[in-house]
Amino acid sequence: MESLQSIAFQALTPEEALTLVAVMRRIVPHTHPTLIEAIWLTAQSYDARLVDQVFLRQEVRSKLRELNLHSQKTFGHAFSDLEPDQQDTLLRGIEDTPFFQNLINATISDFYNRHAVWEVIGYPGLEQRDGAGYLSKGFDHLPWD
Repeated sequence: MESLQSIAFQALTPEEALTLVAVMRRIVPHTHPTLIEAIWLTAQSYDARLVDQVFLRQEVRSKLRELNLHSQKTFGHAFSDLEPDQQDTLLRGIEDTPFFQNLINATISDFYNRHAVWEVIGYPGLEQRDGAGYLSKGFDHLPWD
């Protein structure tokens, strides 16, 4: 994971980037190493969008700092250092905000659009042409659960 934390972010500070990754890990809470790497890449992709979108960048940075400040006041630690249940407690407080809803959509759209993710979760992608779809193929039971 050390190498993942060295991924360069362009619009966010290192602390903001760690907070973003921690939030995204709660949105797609997978533990498989390939999927954790995909979360970091999703965060980097989101950060790249922020470079050109000044208003969005300002809002995201502000909201991530607010979340981190609330985390410090509530639990005495940065959001990225909290246990998952503590992170979930804080995220429930913002779950209905446009900021968080947009972040959920951006995270899911990017994360599940990666072929490496498809391979790990067993989704055949566009190669499946049997016409049966994927609903009854066991995708609700991941191999490591």
